[in-house]
Amino acid sequence: MLHDSSTSTAARSRLFLFIETLERRVLLSTYYVAATGGSDANPGTLAAPFASIQQAANVAQPGDTVLIHGGTYRETVHPLNSGTAAAPITFAPFGDGPVTLDGADPVAGWSKYSGSIYSAPLPWTLGEGSDQVFLDGQMMTEAQWPNTSLDPLHHTTATADSISATINPTGLSTATIHSSALTDPAGSWVGGIIRISPGQAWIWQSGTIISNSPGALTYTYQQLTSYEVPTAGNHFYLTGKFQGLDSPDEWYRDPTSNALYLWTPAGDSPASHNVEAKHRLYGFDLSGDSYINLQGLQFFACTVNTDANSTHDNLLGLGAKYVSQQLIEAMPWDIKYAPHTTGIILNGSFDIVDSCTITYSSGDGVFLGGSNNIVRNSVISEVDYGGGDEAGVSIQGSDNQVVQNTIYDVARSGVTQFFSAGVKIFYNTIHDFAIQDSDCGGIYTWETDGQGSRWAYNKVYNGLAGGFGATGVFLDGDCNNFRVDHNIVYNVNTALKMNYAQANDRLFNNTFVGVNWGLNGGTPVMTNVLLANNLFTGSMFWGTGAIQYHNLAASTGRIQYVSPSTGDFGLMPGSPAIDAGIVEPPYTDGYSGGAPDLGALEAGMQPFVTGAPIPAGIVKTTSAKSFNVLTNPGTRAPAPAPFSNNSLATNAMVGPSAGSGTLRAFLDSLSGDTNSFLILSSTSGWNTFVV
Repeated sequence: MLHDSSTSTAARSRLFLFIETLERRVLLSTYYVAATGGSDANPGTLAAPFASIQQAANVAQPGDTVLIHGGTYRETVHPLNSGTAAAPITFAPFGDGPVTLDGADPVAGWSKYSGSIYSAPLPWTLGEGSDQVFLDGQMMTEAQWPNTSLDPLHHTTATADSISATINPTGLSTATIHSSALTDPAGSWVGGIIRISPGQAWIWQSGTIISNSPGALTYTYQQLTSYEVPTAGNHFYLTGKFQGLDSPDEWYRDPTSNALYLWTPAGDSPASHNVEAKHRLYGFDLSGDSYINLQGLQFFACTVNTDANSTHDNLLGLGAKYVSQQLIEAMPWDIKYAPHTTGIILNGSFDIVDSCTITYSSGDGVFLGGSNNIVRNSVISEVDYGGGDEAGVSIQGSDNQVVQNTIYDVARSGVTQFFSAGVKIFYNTIHDFAIQDSDCGGIYTWETDGQGSRWAYNKVYNGLAGGFGATGVFLDGDCNNFRVDHNIVYNVNTALKMNYAQANDRLFNNTFVGVNWGLNGGTPVMTNVLLANNLFTGSMFWGTGAIQYHNLAASTGRIQYVSPSTGDFGLMPGSPAIDAGIVEPPYTDGYSGGAPDLGALEAGMQPFVTGAPIPAGIVKTTSAKSFNVLTNPGTRAPAPAPFSNNSLATNAMVGPSAGSGTLRAFLDSLSGDTNSFLILSSTSGWNTFVV
């Protein structure tokens, strides 16, 4: 039989085109992980899940999703592959309970040692000052003198009656502390660690004890600045020796026998509790990985790490507690010259931390070492409890953004910026800082050319310290090219401090209310530094050469704020600050009345809002298959409905009792694979999700 060659060619052409279309399709997969009932020998399906997240991370390809059943996962996950801009790899909870990456492992084999002290083998260590022991989810205190509480940010300390120091400018210095409170036997603390806030108490550092006797103790240390020579009145405490284990809540690990000794809060056997010891630094290590989404996961005793090759990674709705522990710092100031190793670590570019809760870190809450990264809408607290030169957010890379966060309970500074350009610090609430240190800031920089960096629309308050005090906005030591506008600062020792040589800074429309100083500085020389439309309360010390106009320095009563005692620094009708400013585009754009007002808030206009607008608590996800009115009172959700390949239009409200939810799209049916999903957090607005 003869065939028409043209017809056959057309058919073959059509077939070829059809096959080509199929070959261009990307098959997206969903892998499942279950801590209970899973096996890494399984295929990772819903019916046969993997046991470890790492196994799913080994096989996940661009566009794939890994859904993790509720449970605790003691592992460091390092994805084998990166995603792409169009097809990121996503790790998220399945929706049946919290998913926790745990950096600690259980400690077992307890036996009574003496009295209320029990012991168990602990063969691993992360090094002196980096180990942690947890009982039922709470960090215990490494044995120390004097005894303290379980709050690491508010240490109980001893005070030196006198100190004599022998300074060696090229090596170790030696100091001898005299204190009547020192009563332990001679030699009992030799080899232990002293942690002291020396001299002007700007920072905490570590030293090594070389002798002790009742009433005296000698240690070696690295001398810091001339302002920090150990002196009478300095606070200190001792750790690192079994001698300190003499009260509940304390532990000690013997480095020779690898034995852990623990006195529980109730004095009972640790065997009746969940006792864990830190064993891993990271829950996820995204070094070299890009386009990875981590959504709604919990991190305990570990953090997330990236490197310079990590780009476009998104950390969304994470809860991180006890993220880092590093307490031995002989030269704590040096950390500004090197990448930090504490907190959520972003050393890459275009990475995002969004809607996260980060609490308890001996150092940073978040470290931005790379460029073009964003930290936003997150709550960061109880950080830098080691008292070093870290912060709620530390910035060392250029063009980073810290936006709309709430940062509080910090030992030193809220946000720091070192040697980085083009940084934006906007709309943050920063309060209760300088809890351990002094000469620090709510927002702080040092010897940095900001190259247009802008700090704007922040609220900074409750920073009070001894000595040099605490400052709301602090440009320390030769800073240039910063833009500081529309910040509200109050209940701090000094509202604005500008030290030494400053050049080309612009400070417009700020409200600076200091307890002692509205403006101060150490021998400031200001070249082409403009200050206009600012309100100051407190003593004033203008730097040499400052160009200042249309500023008002007066008491809060004369300025006539609405309610300064409750933090409302809006202007009352009749305030002398209304219409008293000068136009300074773009900082005064949109003003009302005949001229801009002085200060951060324009009278008659809605005040700006600072801090995390969405409560950044533990994010939970809920499968649409089980999310309904009956099991979730006070909420309503749409019934499952088919949709086209173009869009799904639906309204969903998640009530306060649920906190959050998940909208998921399934292929073919509710029993099909998950095609995509969106985590919904509590909000007063609407969300639109296009599949």
